[in-house]
Amino acid sequence: MNLLVVVLGSQLLYYLLIAQTGVVGAFDSHIHDLYTLPIGGVIGALFSAFWRHHGLKQELCFLFGVQMMISWFYPNYSLGMLMTLGFVVGYTAPLLLYIFASQGKLQLSLGLAISYAIGTAFYTYPFAERDDIAIILPLISVAALRFTHLKRVERLKHPRFPWKAVGVMMVWIFADSALFETLSRSGSMDIWSNYTLLIITSHLAGVYVAYRFGGELIKHTPIILGLFALSYSLYWMNKPILLAVVYPIAISYYNVLLFYTLMRMRDIRTIALSMIGVGWVAASAANVVALGHQLWMSAAILTIFALVYSFYVRRTS
Repeated sequence: MNLLVVVLGSQLLYYLLIAQTGVVGAFDSHIHDLYTLPIGGVIGALFSAFWRHHGLKQELCFLFGVQMMISWFYPNYSLGMLMTLGFVVGYTAPLLLYIFASQGKLQLSLGLAISYAIGTAFYTYPFAERDDIAIILPLISVAALRFTHLKRVERLKHPRFPWKAVGVMMVWIFADSALFETLSRSGSMDIWSNYTLLIITSHLAGVYVAYRFGGELIKHTPIILGLFALSYSLYWMNKPILLAVVYPIAISYYNVLLFYTLMRMRDIRTIALSMIGVGWVAASAANVVALGHQLWMSAAILTIFALVYSFYVRRTS
């Protein structure tokens, strides 16, 4: 297997099991104990955007090493350590997506399939006991990257910031994160504990369909919007089995197209600035909505987005 796929898969697993769910779960979702994590992420993304990079492989290996050192203290993080963790994640993600531009959609799909399958299998693992996972994942990243030959990526000479695409991506991340965080705190709709194999199968199906039939992210807006509308409806109708099928497909399908869009930007600065909105602002806002038990706000935003999109389509057709 392409070792760069292993790097991507291990880092996506780290974001999912440690930075996103592990830390939040270990701190019982208390915002006052976690607010420095997204601040560090934004700062890290800004440094990634404006720093003059020389030797991306060495940079990433060093930062994965810092990630590993921070993980020794998991989950006993201070606000300063959380900011450092956020900085490392915010800095490394754009670089990783940039170097992955040398790969194709197949390699991206494999990396996402690995992360979703393993991440779902370990999702119910106790938050406070993920210390070994927190150390092993960056160790895998360093080892795989060390023996990877990075292909040269042709940078775009005059990149234009893709405002429209970033806006659409922020909507999907917001809708996904709000529902995900709500479900993870819902006893009656705890689909990950009860339907693990079904969710893994659905994730893999979503990845395959996106790889086989997916194209430009914006053009697939009606499909993704429909999948999210159905997921929200199944949640409110209290249909966990159907939700365990539809929602993972929605997540996998849009994420393959989203990451592929970011990869094709082929400019670290553009990717990093996009990640501030997509990976930190939208996700943090969704966490506030979920923790405040105001999921209707996410549904309202999806409805407004659907109306705006339909008006845009009529105007441009």
